[in-house]
Amino acid sequence: MLVQPVFTRDDLSNFEYKGSKYRLVGTQTGIWKPRELDSALSILTAYVERESDRPYHDGLGADQMYRYKWRGTDPNIADNRWLRDAMIARVPLVWFIGVGYAPGTRTQVFQPVMPVWLISEEPSQQQFVVALDNAQRELIISGHVHVGEIERRYNERMVKVRVHQPLFRTQVLHAYERRCAVCRLPFEKLLDAAHIKGDAEGGDPHLTNGMSLCKIHHGAFDAHILGISPDYRVHISESVLNTFDGPTLQHALKEMNGESLRQLPVIYAQRPSKELLAERFEQFRKAS
Repeated sequence: MLVQPVFTRDDLSNFEYKGSKYRLVGTQTGIWKPRELDSALSILTAYVERESDRPYHDGLGADQMYRYKWRGTDPNIADNRWLRDAMIARVPLVWFIGVGYAPGTRTQVFQPVMPVWLISEEPSQQQFVVALDNAQRELIISGHVHVGEIERRYNERMVKVRVHQPLFRTQVLHAYERRCAVCRLPFEKLLDAAHIKGDAEGGDPHLTNGMSLCKIHHGAFDAHILGISPDYRVHISESVLNTFDGPTLQHALKEMNGESLRQLPVIYAQRPSKELLAERFEQFRKAS
């Protein structure tokens, strides 16, 4: 799976299609309606390094369906009316989600998730309910979302496949400039977004819980053949160091022992969590 393209606001303000340029996002707001349309075309969620800094808390409800917040608190300002019009007309939107910064800058980049639909409004929480597919669009009864346990599990899977996994991969590989953290291999088709703390262990799909690793080093990391300590140094298990079997073993693994990671995000807040690495490194030591 390749990383999907990412776009800056400037890219999305001058998007070229069939020889003409179109604006796909607003200049300041996260809600955009071109004058040619009757309702909103896109919604946008900015990237933040800490969730506590987010001005609008778009996120998952207990039913595992996304919510998108109104702009402000007035239901009748233009942005909120445009969203309501899109919901009533049952038209699809593009959701641009911030995944980080362009390397070496503070310019945000966004990945599109599309199509999505607004299917219900929750005025008391000042938000709309977002559907990711046609099955979720059918979970409305009398204007409200009704989700049983089977539907909730389906929603959870849909969020993981449509949003969390692709965004996590994009965030991680983008932050590492599409190179392996261990060896700097630059071929995207051979790179994975590796979890430090896995899904099954409760690991979050957050950038600091990930590293860009090539197939060999990802496999070695998962098998506890390769460990990464909190000081970002590579460690190879004794059993491998004591094995002699050709150039791949020698150059791809053994020679990495004791080396610092060769590729890390430029922005320190995007680097691997040292706490999570310490936890994972302890597993490596026990396995070795």
